[in-house]
Amino acid sequence: MKCKLIVWVILMAAIYSCSNETIAPVSSFSLNGDTISTLKVGTFNEFRVTNNSINADSVLWDLGDGRTSKENEFLVSYPKSGTYTLKLIAKNSNGSFRTTSKKIVVLDRVLKRIEISAVYWDPTNTTQGWPTTNSNVDIYFQIQQFTDKTMDPIGIYPKCPVLYTSTIVKNISNQTYRPKDPITFYPDQKFIINKALVHNPYYGESNGYLFSVMAKDTDGKIYCLANSAFVGEAFGFQRDNVTENSFTIIGGAVGTYFKLVGIFE
Repeated sequence: MKCKLIVWVILMAAIYSCSNETIAPVSSFSLNGDTISTLKVGTFNEFRVTNNSINADSVLWDLGDGRTSKENEFLVSYPKSGTYTLKLIAKNSNGSFRTTSKKIVVLDRVLKRIEISAVYWDPTNTTQGWPTTNSNVDIYFQIQQFTDKTMDPIGIYPKCPVLYTSTIVKNISNQTYRPKDPITFYPDQKFIINKALVHNPYYGESNGYLFSVMAKDTDGKIYCLANSAFVGEAFGFQRDNVTENSFTIIGGAVGTYFKLVGIFE
């Protein structure tokens, strides 16, 4: 009888211990619906973060750059390149918690070349600021930061800071069409494209890029044949793919078209 009592006490103690044992949460999350441990993205590229934790009553995210969140699911992007540790802390009501993390590799867009596939101007049209003759011109490409809408003359923005000016390609004729053999410029220094600044500067946020195809006649006078502030033509990212390590930006107006091509670094 005494032995049965001892066994019963031990059994009850075991049951009581199990009933009061804290069940630890399992911390888990996905990136764009994938369980990968490392994600590569470009600066300002959004991706989805989803909490998949088990036995957790609350979560705390540490984005690795000073930002935090308590949402279960949200979109996030990083404005600066670098490698970040994205961490999830899953916690339950008993105070038990578990942590898991993944690497986010954020890459810059580096401009590698600029292509101009077509050049056109109408010498009889004085409203566009184009050359007034059909004589050949020298062509170059310019990138400015659009900070002021003042034009002087038409199509040229002298108060906007110049960020990049290409070399000059001489003796280009009107109505040039070279889709398979474009006029090509290669930057002599590393130029990083900020995705947040690629928009039509008249309709987007301030301080966007101003991409311009420029011309110089035999007298040295400067003209703008097309730029990203012109209205009515497609402009923006045609491709922006980290997996393929490639991005392209297209633009142009009224017969003059350009393309910026680069990679992620």
